[in-house]
Amino acid sequence: MGQLHVFFFPMMAHGHMIPTLDMAKLFASRGVKSTIITTPLNVHHFTKSVEKTNQLGFQMGIITIKFPAVEASLPERCENSDQITSEDMIPRAGSYFWEA
Repeated sequence: MGQLHVFFFPMMAHGHMIPTLDMAKLFASRGVKSTIITTPLNVHHFTKSVEKTNQLGFQMGIITIKFPAVEASLPERCENSDQITSEDMIPRAGSYFWEA
């Protein structure tokens, strides 16, 4: 049987990215190959830590995917919650639960 490989895809907000990175490092330190999936403008948040983890002899990687901001009705290059300029840009899915 092959090595277990876990993928982590955090919500693109600092409050989610940092704990996800910590969890991925913990998995890697226990012998599980760990890969973080992120977008081009967020990759820098992970690169140094992943490189350091690999230098310690653990297996950790990054996969970068294009985030379709324009297709999601967001400004181009809006790939992180820090870049949201209006509450109208935040999906309100599920808000009807509280209005009932």
